[in-house]
Amino acid sequence: MLHGYLFEARGIQSFLFASGKLRDMLNGSELLDYLCSEQGYLDQTLDALDLRPRVVRQAGGSFYLLFKNEHDARRLQAVWRLACAEWVPGLEVVDVVVSGSSARETIAHGLAALRLQRNRLQGDFPRPGPLAERAPRTGLAAVASLHGEALDASTLRQRSFERPQDNRQLTARFMSEEAIWPVNFEQDAPQLTRFPLGNSSLIGLVHADGNGLGELLRLIAKACSDADDEVYVRLYRQFSELVTRATLQATDEASRDVLRPHAEQGVMPARPLILGGDDLTLITRADLALPFVSAWIDAFERHSRDALNELAAAFEQSGLKHFAAELPERLTACAGVCFMKAGQPFRSGHELAESLCKRAKAHSRRAAHGGEIPSSIAWHKVQETLIDDAQALFERNHRIADGDRTLDCSLGVYGLHAGNGLPVLDDLLALLDSFSGGLNDRPLREVATLLRGSLTLASQAYLRWRELAEKQAAADLALFDQSLERLIGDVDQALPFSCGEHRYSPIDDLLALRSVQGKKHETGEQDV
Repeated sequence: MLHGYLFEARGIQSFLFASGKLRDMLNGSELLDYLCSEQGYLDQTLDALDLRPRVVRQAGGSFYLLFKNEHDARRLQAVWRLACAEWVPGLEVVDVVVSGSSARETIAHGLAALRLQRNRLQGDFPRPGPLAERAPRTGLAAVASLHGEALDASTLRQRSFERPQDNRQLTARFMSEEAIWPVNFEQDAPQLTRFPLGNSSLIGLVHADGNGLGELLRLIAKACSDADDEVYVRLYRQFSELVTRATLQATDEASRDVLRPHAEQGVMPARPLILGGDDLTLITRADLALPFVSAWIDAFERHSRDALNELAAAFEQSGLKHFAAELPERLTACAGVCFMKAGQPFRSGHELAESLCKRAKAHSRRAAHGGEIPSSIAWHKVQETLIDDAQALFERNHRIADGDRTLDCSLGVYGLHAGNGLPVLDDLLALLDSFSGGLNDRPLREVATLLRGSLTLASQAYLRWRELAEKQAAADLALFDQSLERLIGDVDQALPFSCGEHRYSPIDDLLALRSVQGKKHETGEQDV
């Protein structure tokens, strides 16, 4: 009989973004990263208890451990709950102790139990009484005052944490080269600590996540149904480590290729927040968000191919050659990007980025072909109050009712490669490049505004723009038409929409990216 202790950190965005200050987010990220890092908080706790469990997974704020007797598992649970509450107060966590006749059965029972635990609400402690002072940034009970500011327990911990120098920091794993990473957005802060925002004064809050990992874990469980525990634990852990390695390699490559060249006086135009397993969250200068994500996904696909080749070899060495043939050639990923002002609530921005990522995943799953889920990206440029549901935002901001039919002014989700049924990001970027010459985007902004009121007036404005463009920038207009046709197929001559009953257009996406790049032809114009 085996006994497992499974632990997962939950509600990470609530913990990280509660105070809204970048410096607190950064220390909070290091706190979370240190939990399961090599020679980090978990390893120190195990050493102090003189426990040597078999590690199935240990990454990204989660760990799955196997023990030979239940007493050791219960002892660690009791100590870890107290230690974790002291280390990261306010962080929502779930943990279970389970038993099974094999490693595979124990982990399966543990994952099922964790799914149930996630649905249980957890209270915040300490609970404030009617006369208790509250931290003004979070509304939680204040436990201390620092420089005249009342702080809750989570924020106080974030403000006071310093990661040990002998433990590799999150930024060092994010990019192998030494760099200066910004720590605040205040314009009066020293330049070597201030985030370089660029022309648009916007940031991109990026959340990326790998596709199909659940299917791969189920394949490992299926392949090991008749294998011994040693094989299952080794393959499960190797898979987790290989995915983490591919993520780190892709992040390092994309950072050096995309972010490093745009550093200002050595200060990087980005800041990593979460990096673990196949998950990635960072803040970057707005105009670099899509180039970074595209480069990261491309590198993740390439490095994951090498990782899966190694995993296939491990399958074969374990006598599971038949199942090795069922492994995919590579892993893919989806991402959501929230373009927002630095002063807007980061917690809501991250929830929106996660929702956009989920929307991209849903589109990619519908476009899956040959067993591979294509990589894709979805984004939104915040104009008003943040809403955390991507679908609700799309229907509210980009969908127009026209009698019994609808017009979509955004394509919503873009694929990274052609041939999978999704509009291709490179085609949108080519459409964007058509405005680098003589084309003026201001009339298109007027068209986008008129669409919400009168299709007739919008068509008249669009045809006037085309007539003038034919005279002044015919080559750029031709590039515009070619790129638009690649994105939506047959194009309506009266409006930049597809033909057919369901009409759609990338006009909102195009204009949003123009404003994200800080490129406007006239001051005072309104963004779409």
